[in-house]
Amino acid sequence: MVDIICVSDEEIFIQNKDKRKIDLLISAGDLSPGYLDYLINEFKPAFSIMVHGNHDKKYFSKSYKEENYSFSKVYKGVYVLNQGVINLKKFIDKDIVVAGFSGALSYGYRPFHFSESDVNKFKREITFKKSFRGSEYKIIDIMVTHTPPYIPGTIQRFSQSHPPSKNLGDLFYSLRPKIWIYGHIHPRYGQQELDFVIENFDHKCYLINAVPYKFIKYDEERKEVIEIETYKKIEPKLVTLS
Repeated sequence: MVDIICVSDEEIFIQNKDKRKIDLLISAGDLSPGYLDYLINEFKPAFSIMVHGNHDKKYFSKSYKEENYSFSKVYKGVYVLNQGVINLKKFIDKDIVVAGFSGALSYGYRPFHFSESDVNKFKREITFKKSFRGSEYKIIDIMVTHTPPYIPGTIQRFSQSHPPSKNLGDLFYSLRPKIWIYGHIHPRYGQQELDFVIENFDHKCYLINAVPYKFIKYDEERKEVIEIETYKKIEPKLVTLS
């Protein structure tokens, strides 16, 4: 069993009053180095991983120096996965594959912004690892993006500056990860469902909004989500795709 805390966009100083054992902290972007440092000290996760949001550039005093497949020099103790896929077995001795893709679908430069064509490059990298690295990358357990994928029947309302990505949606159909964690769209932007369980034939995937935080229990051996909660348990909206 893996206990996960995922966060994004809004800094809520939650406390670990119940002394939860956290295996994995995941940030989906737009959070300060100080806030992630607070969470690491409060929850003491075995491993912390992040993608960047579109507002993260302000935390880099000079021009951004690529941090990818490495521990950040700015976000101390956090492993950056701007674009790529890793197996966490060498970090926490659990066979969990995590893919990450940073940025908002808008005009600007990687990793804080991206275009739809950038997603195609990301897809080729993941496809290569799944095809030529054997069982190590056979199943994507967790996908982490700042921008959500466009999937019919899920997010209904969004502004022009916060559109879901069509190509990330296509990637969803191709990879079918067990959990897709995203940020960028704040619950306070409008009353609507932002957490979904998507069923397609005999396959089930959870699309989870990390703003401001979620706790997830995941059985990495059975590849099943056991529980999702914030201050209460979450029942994601069911979406059935043909």
